[in-house]
Amino acid sequence: MEKVSPNQVGERIRAVRGKQTQTEFAEVLGVKKQNYISRYERGRIPSPDLLVRIAEIGRVTTDWLLTGMRGGARGTALSKNKNLKKLKPGRKKKVLGVKK
Repeated sequence: MEKVSPNQVGERIRAVRGKQTQTEFAEVLGVKKQNYISRYERGRIPSPDLLVRIAEIGRVTTDWLLTGMRGGARGTALSKNKNLKKLKPGRKKKVLGVKK
């Protein structure tokens, strides 16, 4: 099992957020305050429920959010994000049935 690095989790959450502001991302997630997103991006680990919502929105797995292991990535929607390219190891996978 890979070790969880809070700072790297924060980087991956930031990559999922992409170009959205922290306030916009907080609204999408149903988080009341933008500063919670800031805390998560600086290394505070979100609750399991929130991690699942972030993974669903980002079309990634919670494993990837926590460890950076790409094996179970569910989508390539984030593959165009330059920050994410640095974080995701390995080759990109195509997902069947995903509308663009």
